[in-house]
Amino acid sequence: MSETGQITHRADHVEAPKAESKIDPRILRTRRMLRDAMLSLLETEAFDTISVQEIAERATVNRATFYAHYVDREALLEDLVKSRFEELLEARQVRFEGNCPSALKVVILAVYDFLRETSSGCRQHQRHFDPFVQSVVQAEVEKVLFTGLAKGAFQLGQRPSLVAATLSWAIYGAAISALRTPEAARPPADADQFVEDVYAMLLPLLIPGATPASIAAAHHQ
Repeated sequence: MSETGQITHRADHVEAPKAESKIDPRILRTRRMLRDAMLSLLETEAFDTISVQEIAERATVNRATFYAHYVDREALLEDLVKSRFEELLEARQVRFEGNCPSALKVVILAVYDFLRETSSGCRQHQRHFDPFVQSVVQAEVEKVLFTGLAKGAFQLGQRPSLVAATLSWAIYGAAISALRTPEAARPPADADQFVEDVYAMLLPLLIPGATPASIAAAHHQ
């Protein structure tokens, strides 16, 4: 976010704006209107063809109001993706407190479901959409995981920040790879199986030598 309150876009990093509870409700309402306008336009148009004027008109504001909140269309698109992913995490109460390795499954499923949702419909012509999804999802998942790992409950053997970054990229990459399979060709329980497979591969990063079976057995002792 810039000093003027605009949301800026950086391809290599998602800058977190102020907590929404500290922002004037009128600003939140205007940004929500602009995000909704962009989402509505993306249902029928390619991102390349959408102008700031169209977004402003659909949101029933003027161009000056748009630029008071976002430096360009890309910043708005990034904020749209970020808000939608945060809403999903909040709705599912996705947390990683760092004391239960199986909580990683909830994070994995949230990423898988969000990417499945954003890749459905008419997204094939939205080539601008994917880079924002990647940067936002990876950064948000890394933040969620680091919050728990930093508490030090796991004997990681590496810096919590490095483990959080590795896990977040691995989860994102695995989900993208799995979703390349056409939906009609996926087995009925593909999401559940995906979660179990990725969890089994990533668990040793949290607890060296651990397996899902050993964690389950420990919980029943």
